[in-house]
Amino acid sequence: MTAYNEGVWFPGKINSGRDMQWGGGSLFVSEKEGVDKLDGGKRKLSRHDVIPTVDLSQWIQRNVNKEDYVIFKLDVEGAEYGILRKMLTDGTFAWIDKFYGEYHSWQPTGETAEEKKRLTDAVAKDLRHIITWSAETKEFKDFDIVNLPTIPDNTPGSEGQTINSCDVINDKTVVSIVIEVGMNAKRARKLIATIEAYHIDVPLTLFVYGDFAEEFPDLVKEWSKRYEIGIRFDGPMSSGHWEIQYQNAIRFSIVSAERRLSDIGLQARYILPPGVNKVVSDVVTKRKLRLIQPTTTFPPQAASANLTSENYHNFRDVERVPKALKMIHDGLAKSGGILSLDSDFPDSYMVSVFLLDYLYQTSGHGIVDFLKCIQ
Repeated sequence: MTAYNEGVWFPGKINSGRDMQWGGGSLFVSEKEGVDKLDGGKRKLSRHDVIPTVDLSQWIQRNVNKEDYVIFKLDVEGAEYGILRKMLTDGTFAWIDKFYGEYHSWQPTGETAEEKKRLTDAVAKDLRHIITWSAETKEFKDFDIVNLPTIPDNTPGSEGQTINSCDVINDKTVVSIVIEVGMNAKRARKLIATIEAYHIDVPLTLFVYGDFAEEFPDLVKEWSKRYEIGIRFDGPMSSGHWEIQYQNAIRFSIVSAERRLSDIGLQARYILPPGVNKVVSDVVTKRKLRLIQPTTTFPPQAASANLTSENYHNFRDVERVPKALKMIHDGLAKSGGILSLDSDFPDSYMVSVFLLDYLYQTSGHGIVDFLKCIQ
């Protein structure tokens, strides 16, 4: 079998008036594309490869049991018509419980539109339905059904509520401490164990990546015995990039983090994302999560408060601590709020040693559980 594919793209490649980042991706070519060695036709096809193939219908029957619950996903740029016809002939859909896929009716497969329709009708009759799937846009038709929000009705706050401050309690400003757990488990353990060793039981809320929960499940479950566990998103991303992705990518990231927590028996109710815009807020609201935005963060995130060599990094560790405490104090002094510490930032550990004395002995704030900020 001869396949036509393309492994490179160049800026400004226009196919049929569209800026296309891919070439063939299919076994099928039009007559013009097949003979045009110079231009490659409409899709600029440039290479011919011979590749091995497998009889998928027979492979499924040999490798899967009928009593298994089988999810079948097919996205093969036009080759689905031949594959599905063989599966119908062999009765292979008796092995399939759920079918995700795409039909690519525009591909030059050599079949007429009528033949393609007869095939899709036959599949629909045999399997009852196909669940449409689009890998490029991270979307499949039953996404929201498969991933229903499962937040308990008694969860404090309201769906999509943004919490970025703590109200005065008993005429006293209050502070709640949250930990943004990164992917460095050693640093996270060190920071949290240091706070746990303080002579007062310090209330904390920990926000973890989905990837962290998957990689260190026992650690997260151990923390959950003492602390509320929330999510960040699926995994680390460069500052400012996560929140500007398209909506389905953000939704996928959030649901992935929820599912990783669910896999270890925990329920995500709160999310602390790296940035918030309307798209993020919309997705969070649909997931019924409560959205957390710290009042003050360490290290500081505001552009005017970045830690530079001049104001911070060229000082020794012990000399940096009072500078860090001043930044935290400046953010909390007037009205308290939610303070976040980034466990991946190595200074968070050293700062925490002195921070607790400042909060409990000097600040005048009440130190409360995060849930008090919601209630």
